[in-house]
This record gives sequence, C-alpha cells and structure tokens, in this order.
Amino acid sequence: MQNKMKYAGLLLLALLPELAAAETLPSLDARFETTQCAVPCQKPVKREWLMLREAGQVELRDVNAGNSELWQQQADGSLEYSYLIHGQKRAINYNPIDLRLLGINADQNKWQALTRLVTANDLASLEKKPGQPYQQTPTEVYQGKLNGIETAITWIPALAIPLQVEYRYPRHEVTVKLVERYQGDKLPVAKTTEATLDAYQHVDFTDIGDMEHDKNALVWLAEAKGAPGVHVHQHGHNDHHDHQH
Repeated sequence: MQNKMKYAGLLLLALLPELAAAETLPSLDARFETTQCAVPCQKPVKREWLMLREAGQVELRDVNAGNSELWQQQADGSLEYSYLIHGQKRAINYNPIDLRLLGINADQNKWQALTRLVTANDLASLEKKPGQPYQQTPTEVYQGKLNGIETAITWIPALAIPLQVEYRYPRHEVTVKLVERYQGDKLPVAKTTEATLDAYQHVDFTDIGDMEHDKNALVWLAEAKGAPGVHVHQHGHNDHHDHQH
C-alpha cells in the first residue's frame, strides 16, 4: 500500500508542472504587429493580428479578417483545431490525426508557441536580465541564439506573453510586438464562444474532399483560404503558417 501511495504521489508530481501551466496562463485579449523586412530594412511588411486567449483556448485572427484560427486544449493535453469562417457561420474541424497528417505538430510545444509565442524551452536557453517595466509590470529581457538565429525577447511574466520578440536572420529581420491590450468592452471583434460554435455549421476536415462537386460548398470553401490542406489541389502545397514567425 505504501509503495502504491508513493507511486501515486510521484505521478501527481509529474503532472503538476503541466497542470500548473494550464491553470496559471492568464486570459489575454491583445493586438500584435508582425513586421518582416530585408536587411537593410527599407520596405517593411507589416501585419496586425489579434490573440484572444483564455484557459484551454486561443483564437488567432488577422485584424479586419473574416476568418479565425481556434485552438482548444483537451483534458488529456491534446489539441484540436478549427478554422472559422465567420461571415458564413462555418467551421472546419481538425482532430489530432488530421493535424499530424498535415505535418502540424499539435504537442505541448505547439500549444506554448500559440499561446505565449515562445516556449519555456526557448526562454530557458537564452540569457536573462531585468527589463524596463511595461505599464508598471516587471519585464525580463532574454537574448541569445535560438536554432542559430539571433533572438531578443522582452517577456512580461505576469501576462505570460512577450512585449516584443526580434529574430535577426542573416538577410532579414522579423519582429513581433504587443501593440495593445484590450480590457472590458474595447475588443474590436466578438470572441468565439461555445455558444458561437453551437450556432455554426461544422464539417470535419476529412469530409472536405467529398465536397469538391458541391456548388454550395465551393462558395464558402473559397473563403477558407488559410485553412490547412483545403486548397492543396489548387495550389499544390499548404500555405498555413504560424503567427509568431
């Protein structure tokens, strides 16, 4: 009995870091700006997008876009993904097997990259020093190389999100910065809730192939330009990309 109790205790300890990470991730509604530019920088390409994050769910949406990417973490830690077409009230649902077949790693590193933009391993591999406060909140500055790329991260521990991330490649630079946090009723779009999803028509990704000759389906599928694997027949490749890079 004592050994069983000891084993149960060890099992609980092994689970604690993951559980704690899920519980302590604070809600965040914010607008980010991603800038890419060749070196030397003369014509920066900018994109603004929203992160709507809460426990077990994160929604990513370009500003003024009619589509969202919705990631949900299940009780067992696995990730499910939906591509939402808001104007048509449609959702394309992907399960973990679909994602794996599309070459999208739906693991804990992916979840951290989606919800925090950088992973705990990323931060642990860089040198840390205190940063300047952001809205009276302490920050930390991390610098060094990630996968051989010069990286500088200004991290806000209380929000579990960077204020800014800079990647300096040999020929170009990528910067992701937090532009604005939304609080109260300032949010420029409606968040996707369970009630929203209940009102949408859902289709499984595996059923998309059967819709190629359905004219009604082709109308709304034409708006699913960023949905992984949906337009591979037209383009021959998958244009899906992560927001943080």
